[in-house]
Amino acid sequence: MYHDYDLKKVMDHIKTTPKKKFILDTDTANEIDDQFAVTFATVLDDIDLLALNAAPFVNDESESPAEGMEKSYEELLRLRGHIDPENKRGIPCYRGSTKKMDNVISPVRSEAAENIVRIVKEADDIVYVGVIGCYTNVASALLLDPSIADKMVLILIGAGKLDYHCGDTNIFGDVNAARVIFECGVPVILIPVMYACTELIYTTNAELNYYLKDKAGAIGNYLCEIYDRSERIETDSDCCISRMRNLVDLGCIAFLHDPSIFSYRYIPSRSTSADYYWFELNDGRSMIYVDELKRNRIMTEFFQNLRKYTNK
Repeated sequence: MYHDYDLKKVMDHIKTTPKKKFILDTDTANEIDDQFAVTFATVLDDIDLLALNAAPFVNDESESPAEGMEKSYEELLRLRGHIDPENKRGIPCYRGSTKKMDNVISPVRSEAAENIVRIVKEADDIVYVGVIGCYTNVASALLLDPSIADKMVLILIGAGKLDYHCGDTNIFGDVNAARVIFECGVPVILIPVMYACTELIYTTNAELNYYLKDKAGAIGNYLCEIYDRSERIETDSDCCISRMRNLVDLGCIAFLHDPSIFSYRYIPSRSTSADYYWFELNDGRSMIYVDELKRNRIMTEFFQNLRKYTNK
């Protein structure tokens, strides 16, 4: 099935298709919300997870995009081992790009980019690609074979409010890749981060322990563990040991699972300038922009579906 670049047709497809084909592109070792998103995508009955791709990142834990990508790949394998220890579902993990794009016309070849092209071309239906890290792998795939835009839809976590600059970690990670994605014509569903709705997707270690610890298999305990480790929570601390943290990447999976959780609108297509400000493309196309979400429904869907999966 082709989407014909009709966003209303895309939304009808999401709402009515019992099992959506999906690829998740993630900088899994960057922030812990990626691990939660990978878990959510894996356990949902209405998502057919075709591949997990490791995206690059640079931060205090990674001195180069290549190192960040490799750490993301290793974390994907670790997650898969906790979620599906015998790998019965056979979900492949692919290494992604080892550097940023040099410009907007030269792709960075990688297993991830090449397999996005292959999977989309072989699929008999629309393939949704969740992009919750920097956009290099997916932009490179679109440059390697622009025809895949005909039956691919991107769900992006990134950017910020429309009246604010659009720079966030994912766009800062590779602005050339962001320009390719926004300007190539592929349908885009944008779930903003900076000063926007995804800041409401939060949890605490107390909530995770209540719903997941010893109640959702090895993966439930692992998510509790990495949350505590990331917050350096110590039970004998003098300060409050219940810490709140955003899990923004869950928004990508939740939208594909049930868009009724969100408020969204169709806006003229936009791209980012080199200094990370929005500008309209004036090309007659539109994109979907998410304005609001229901945090409690997202977290309820996450907890219930994870526990259902691990207690089969």
